[in-house]
This record gives sequence, C-alpha cells and structure tokens, in this order.
Amino acid sequence: MHYDPVTLTVADRDAEVAVATYHDGEDLPPELSPRPYLHPVRTPAGADLTEIYPEDHRHHYGVSAAVVDVNGVMYWGGKSYVHGQGYTMLENQGRQRGPAPTVTREAGRTVLQQQLSWTGPDGEEQVVEDRHLRLARVEHEVPAHLLTWRSDLHAPHTDLVIGSPATRGRTGAGYGGLFWRVGPESTWTVRVSTPGGVVSGEESCLGALGRWLTLTQVRDSGPVTLLLGQPDDPAVMLPWFVRVSGYVGAGPAVAWDAPTTLARGDSRSLHLWAALVDAELEPAAADALYRDLENLAS
Repeated sequence: MHYDPVTLTVADRDAEVAVATYHDGEDLPPELSPRPYLHPVRTPAGADLTEIYPEDHRHHYGVSAAVVDVNGVMYWGGKSYVHGQGYTMLENQGRQRGPAPTVTREAGRTVLQQQLSWTGPDGEEQVVEDRHLRLARVEHEVPAHLLTWRSDLHAPHTDLVIGSPATRGRTGAGYGGLFWRVGPESTWTVRVSTPGGVVSGEESCLGALGRWLTLTQVRDSGPVTLLLGQPDDPAVMLPWFVRVSGYVGAGPAVAWDAPTTLARGDSRSLHLWAALVDAELEPAAADALYRDLENLAS
C-alpha cells in the first residue's frame, strides 16, 4: 500500500502554498509502530513546526494518530510501560495502513480523506479508521495556516480498550491520541484556555481541560506560535497532554487517567485542530483563530 508523499497546499492569492506533506509511513521500522504522518507542517512564512525521528524519542513522527495501547497492542511506537518494570521493549507493535488518500478542493479548503486498518503484530485487524483532514488559510493581522484532523475509530470485530502508561500506573503519563511533535528543541512557552481562564506553564497545562492550547517560541527570524484546539464540547473534550521540557509536543489524551472503551460496533472520534502563525498570540487573537478552526471543522 505504498504511495508517494502527498503535498497539501492552500491558495494564497494567485499562488498555491505548500502547508504540509503527508507520508504513508511504510518505511518506518516495526518497532516504531509504522503509521501515516504529516511532516513538515509550516507557518505562512515557511517555518517548520513539526519534527520526526528525534534523538530523544525516535518514535515521534510529526502529526499522527499515535495511540499507546489497544487491547495490549502498541500504536505509539517504542517501549511499553510495564508497572514495576518501567519502559520495556515488547513485541507488541501494531501498524496503520491504507490506500493512498483522496485529496480534493472545495470552497477554498483542501480536504484529505483516507480509510486505514490498524493491525496487531499478528496481522489481525483491530481498528478501522476514517481519517479526515482539512486545510485552509486565513488573513488576520498576520496570516495563519489552519488544519483540522478528525479520526473516527471503529471497533468492527471485538470490544476494544484503549489505554496509556497512566492507566497502567504511571501518573501524569496519559499520553496518546492525536499527537503533534514540535521542533526544533529550545524554549517554548505554553498556555491553555480553560473554562476558568488562561493558565500557563507545563505544570498547570498538563492534564488541563480547555478548548485551545498555544505553544510559542521566539526564533532568530521572530516568534512563531502553534495553536492546538479541540471541540468545545464536554462530551468529546479531552485533557491536554503537553511537554515543553525534555521535548516539545502536545495533543488531547484519549486515556488520560482511565481507559477508553469501545464496544464491538461502536465508534469514537478524536479531534486535533491547529493554527500556525508567525507571531505571538494574545488570548483574544487565539480565540479568533479558534473560531476559524471551528468553522473549518464544521
């Protein structure tokens, strides 16, 4: 099911601008849980805000659906957390595979759709995923590239239990879901808009519930910000997993402190929205971009 990387573009006046590249992941070694991913994903000025195969976590690949544990099968890559032993390399790596995605243009949006099969190391299918990505460009005081990603996970064959290191006993390590690995490494500031107000700093933001999260870095060329969002709906909103020390990455955590279960025949949707800008963002500006993302996702 190998296919060439797919360049995703948006219209900027009379030109097409590359925003992201979608890879099939077929060349990843088995221990990294092969899966399709986005890299690079760029701001309007061309700054890359993704990273792949970093030295600290070789299994991190740009933007991807990286779920840690589905009925014992690893779709995150790397070692599994075993309570009482720590992180251990197990022969439990799964993979995500599907035909080449379809890419269309509609109403100023670029739309990618794909159906994927998640299989365990024995080759048995566990999950069927319908994946939907939308990209667009908006103009405010500074332009922004917008991306929405929705993964509809279906349990066609058996009941599924989705877990994380936290559900196995490692408190605070509830990562897994739709995950964005940011690069390059250096100082980033993080803020989350919660119902009680905007909180900042890794300690306050880790596990916070909120509609958007911003990661801002001042580079030699100027500031860049990655705004990540999710639906402002208590039925689907997930706690944020975020790291800005050791490495930089974030995403809504599908099994933050308890497993998520899917009965046979049921589905669960995962959402991750993003706005990429070449500027720092005050909360009001972040809210405006969040509304743009709501419109793009609808």
